[in-house]
Amino acid sequence: MKGKKGVYLKRILSLIIIGMIIFSLSACGKKETKNEISKISKTLQADKKEGKDNSQAQQFDYLCRFTGDAIYQKDEHQIIAVMINNEPGAIPQSSLNQAEYLYEALIEGGATRIMAIYHHTYPKKIGPIRSARPYFMQIAKSLNAYFVHCGGSPQAYRLFKQNFIPHIDAIYTGGGIFFRTSDRKAPHNLYSSMEKLTAFFDKKGYKMQKTYKTYPLTDEVVNKWNSENTKIKITFSGWYYVRYEYDAQKKVYKRFIKEKPHLDKETGAVLTAKNLVIIFAHYDTIKNDDKGRQEVDFSKGKGYVLQMGKTIPITYEFNMKNSFILKDENGQEIKLLKGNTWFEIVPQYGKVKFE
Repeated sequence: MKGKKGVYLKRILSLIIIGMIIFSLSACGKKETKNEISKISKTLQADKKEGKDNSQAQQFDYLCRFTGDAIYQKDEHQIIAVMINNEPGAIPQSSLNQAEYLYEALIEGGATRIMAIYHHTYPKKIGPIRSARPYFMQIAKSLNAYFVHCGGSPQAYRLFKQNFIPHIDAIYTGGGIFFRTSDRKAPHNLYSSMEKLTAFFDKKGYKMQKTYKTYPLTDEVVNKWNSENTKIKITFSGWYYVRYEYDAQKKVYKRFIKEKPHLDKETGAVLTAKNLVIIFAHYDTIKNDDKGRQEVDFSKGKGYVLQMGKTIPITYEFNMKNSFILKDENGQEIKLLKGNTWFEIVPQYGKVKFE
């Protein structure tokens, strides 16, 4: 009995040892499995993050053809030209700092008006919006833009009746597209948003343009320049002038109306230009016009392009297909620096002073 009992004890002990070994191996296997799962999970998460980053980079890896800014391609919308009030009661304006191109030209009375071009930005408040003039409409059409205004001269309305350019007139448009604010008196308080304007043109069937005027872009000044200037004064009329001062640190021209910085109403920031294009055009007062409205000939002429403190003398031509064609003294097409551009369309009797 005693021998049998010993055998049984040995067998039980062997089974216990074997069980412990199996359990130990199993636990080790589970630990290794968990480690492997953890490694795989981390790898998948890293791959997923990398894929997401690559996806975002691919979405963002698209350049605005006007400014060279990296943007989401889906943010591009119709090219929209907005007539902006530049009379004393309308300054400072809202969201001029978000426009890719800006064109300033004389109207009647010695004041100027500004046309702001938007293509990939979505400002929530644009304005104050004012009336149309034919020469601004010509420039907008040459850019294949859709035109936004509130009223217009008789000459402008004749062109609208001929379907010269797709447009939206705040006087005849409801639906909450335009709104007035209470902080200013009319006509200096009419605004809209890019979201509302793009929705209007979408509804009308005016989709995003496939072809439009652009300029070659560069990071450095490549055209022939003849002087370096940090201050420029542009006189449009007997009482109105603008100044620009070059900021060498930021590599932009700060804009002043007379002696005061020209500010953005929404941010309080000083308006700037990466490129400043000065064009001399021929102005005439329209005969028998009761307001002294202007007609402007900018079919060809001379001017300047200012970049990074350097002044480039230019010649230019204008046509409806190519807008303003700018060339330096060697006949080479002007390359614009990446960034926004102000076009100053100065009368033949205007003055440009460099310092």
